[in-house]
Amino acid sequence: MNNREVCEYIQTITPYNNGEKFIADTCVDKGYGQTCGGYITSNSKAMTQQEHFLYYYGSERKAECKPSYQYLRCPQLLLYVAEIAGIPQKKLKNAYEIIKNYETDNKIHNTNKHGNYLWGKSEFKAFKIELRITAIVRIIKDAKSWDEVIKQTREL
Repeated sequence: MNNREVCEYIQTITPYNNGEKFIADTCVDKGYGQTCGGYITSNSKAMTQQEHFLYYYGSERKAECKPSYQYLRCPQLLLYVAEIAGIPQKKLKNAYEIIKNYETDNKIHNTNKHGNYLWGKSEFKAFKIELRITAIVRIIKDAKSWDEVIKQTREL
């Protein structure tokens, strides 16, 4: 799949996962993760992570490219990709806790944080490993449909 195909799937998703807000959007609501710069600065309204993904990867420049989400720096968007790909809730919650604990321990919760505030930190590596983001990206690249992505991701 390429980014355009992923965006086509994402456009079919409701803003809620099984009636509940996506963990990625809860992260934003509670002030964790990126809070300034990037997509936040370039838009006048608050965006869901679904809108964030579509805004960034749905651009003409990126649409036909293969997914490269393992290089993302924004924790919320990584959570969103993992969640829509079917990573179990327990792993999503564990990853979210890594972010919360890092921000609490470093007294940066509810402060201005650009998307790369975790870049190079061991906590970010642990976060990405918990989400299995590298494996998910490989699955998305090779899959023929989103059902296939979800099936394979649940087997991780």
